[in-house]
Amino acid sequence: MPVWPTVGRADDQRLAQALRRADTQAPASLFDAYAERLNDYACSLLSDRDGAAEAVHDALVTAQGCAHRLGDPSHLRAWLYALVRFQCAVRASGRPPGGQGTTPLPVADGHDDPREREMAALVQEALAELGGQEREILELALRHGLSTGEIGALLGLTSRQVTARLDRARTHLENTAAAVVLARVGRAHCPDLSAMVDSWEGPLPPVLRRRLSGHIARCEVCTEQRDRHVSAGRLLDLVPVVFPPLSLRRRVIETCVNPELDGTRTAIVEASDRFGRDGFPAVPELRTAPSATSRASARRRRQGKRSAPVAVAAACVLAATAGVILVTGQDLGSGPARRAEAAPGSEPGVVTFEPEPGTPAPDTVSPAESPEPDPTPPPEPTESGTPASVSDPARTPVTAGGRRPSTQRPRSTRTPAPRLPAGRLTVSCPPDIDQGAGQIRLTARDAAVTWSATASGALLIHPQRGRLRAGAGGVIWVTVADPSEAGSGTVSFRSPAGGSTCSFAWEAPEPPESEPPTDPPPTPTESPSADTESDTVTP
Repeated sequence: MPVWPTVGRADDQRLAQALRRADTQAPASLFDAYAERLNDYACSLLSDRDGAAEAVHDALVTAQGCAHRLGDPSHLRAWLYALVRFQCAVRASGRPPGGQGTTPLPVADGHDDPREREMAALVQEALAELGGQEREILELALRHGLSTGEIGALLGLTSRQVTARLDRARTHLENTAAAVVLARVGRAHCPDLSAMVDSWEGPLPPVLRRRLSGHIARCEVCTEQRDRHVSAGRLLDLVPVVFPPLSLRRRVIETCVNPELDGTRTAIVEASDRFGRDGFPAVPELRTAPSATSRASARRRRQGKRSAPVAVAAACVLAATAGVILVTGQDLGSGPARRAEAAPGSEPGVVTFEPEPGTPAPDTVSPAESPEPDPTPPPEPTESGTPASVSDPARTPVTAGGRRPSTQRPRSTRTPAPRLPAGRLTVSCPPDIDQGAGQIRLTARDAAVTWSATASGALLIHPQRGRLRAGAGGVIWVTVADPSEAGSGTVSFRSPAGGSTCSFAWEAPEPPESEPPTDPPPTPTESPSADTESDTVTP
């Protein structure tokens, strides 16, 4: 955890009382106590130094003007974080989708040790792979030291929900880092891990790192080694702290106490005066900074807009093909219809996309599609051996109009080119979710397949979309948002060849059974008999 200024509960109460009294020294004391950690938190939400500084400025001004809204002075710390989060949400909603900050954050290059630089970059990559709320909970708990109750009040969640998401985020970060650490120091403890990295030298490739992370999550030996060598709190310490600009302190104090800036102060307070019954601001829908995957998707969408004329032309061709299908009842431009069915001889829960029975293979031509023969009989040869249709003009009869009839040329036939087979997606659903998590395996058959997935109920999936090369496979992680509560949900997959669904249901874990009470020992009689067996059970 970074070395923030030490602020205890008693200090929070004194600061809250000074703000309520409109003490002129309160803004400076509040800035010195919380500005550094609030600015670092705002930068993690906006990825923009200038926008984070403006959010902290308006949040502290709002705290000075709305201190009476805070019911319990001991909740000052969580209340200030909530004010900063509200200001960041306002600025994030005003930026265009995929927009970047004017002053980007530094990369993890402030370490002299190459291994520390590698690990810092890996931590930032792992944080980018987390969902926005899971990453926020992880940083609030381990980097800023907020309790689960304070985080719940800040994000509008229960303590149980905060704990579940914190555990998932911590496990993801530690498994990602443990893949690199155990590849160096943990080979002797696990033969399977040693076999996976036997021929590895140099930086760990992303594909191998993901395989090692999945192995560590399932292996008890590697999990024990991970807990010994890797800590999520120490990993977050590798991310550099973003300090506020030096001029921000003067600006905050001047806005709070300068009478000439009453209009600016009033406008900031009125724009932020959206508090609930508990005194906290309304929890906004925060749009965090886009990750590398979302930026790539935005680039693809922009490229799709440039190809709009081509799409219009393709739509016209599809409309014409649909007209032919409506008239003839046959699809001349696409392959045979496909349906989803269980693959013969496959595992239970495996769904593939196969052609309908009786339809030809994609690379063959059916009799209905073969060229029709010319009904016109071939011309009979003349005495000279030349067909009449191409004989000498003198032999061709002349019509009444003085024009010679046009010769009919034989119609040429064109052999259709064989169509490439379409990609098929194979989805292998696990029978259940063991301990709130499971894996769905995907495989691309015949050709490359682009897929996307959506989850319903209390399920979370990662990743949500991707592309598999022909013959390649992938793994989708499915986790339960709150394993302590029973529920059900589905994961639906979509691909050009069709879709499929995996359904799950889970029950809440039963409380541990207590041992039945032992019967008290019987009271001995005055004259015990040697023939009577004792009912006392020796523990």
